[in-house]
Amino acid sequence: MIDRSMPYEEHPCRKMVPVDHTNDGISLQVLKCSSTEDGEGISMIRIFTDGKTEIPEGVTSTDLGDCTIERISSTHYTAMVTNRSCYICSLISKSKCFLMSSVPVDGNIVEWTIAGPDSVTVHKLIASLKEYGYRVKFQAGGKFGDDMTLTPKEEKYLKAAFDRGYYNVPRRMDLDALCEILGCSKSTLNVALRTAERKLICNYIDGSDKSARRN
Repeated sequence: MIDRSMPYEEHPCRKMVPVDHTNDGISLQVLKCSSTEDGEGISMIRIFTDGKTEIPEGVTSTDLGDCTIERISSTHYTAMVTNRSCYICSLISKSKCFLMSSVPVDGNIVEWTIAGPDSVTVHKLIASLKEYGYRVKFQAGGKFGDDMTLTPKEEKYLKAAFDRGYYNVPRRMDLDALCEILGCSKSTLNVALRTAERKLICNYIDGSDKSARRN
């Protein structure tokens, strides 16, 4: 089953970005977040500035997790956050459900796509979230499709490409070098990456379209 729910509170990973949230020259936008099998939360966050406020790049580590900030332009940064104390992700993992996507739709409202073995399991997760004080609204349910998630090979190749700078601007590694590391042909890797990219882009656009239709 697949269900869409919305928690109405501050996104926990935003608090791990080492910037002054009260500064009028800085704004944060959560682009995507997911969970690992260990119950960690991982988020990609866009940081906007007024062009006068500079944010230190690099990795910041605390007992709660890590945050890596990279400058894209004079007014645009990205932050990758690993939250080792994400209660939401922990609850999802314990419930034997999976967080397929998480897309902000309006302010602090986040739309989740949750997959589980059946509707009963998913609704138990929603009940657990409410018990922990999260405000959640069930949106819709339906059967889960294979075209909505990455295969193990696609996920492996995509993560390797991302970790080694294939998606950096400029790229730190090309397709040929990545093939040597992964031990696969160039055509196999190219198809896997393009298929994974299409799934992620379609999922992102689909979430954006739903947000636009609600507004």
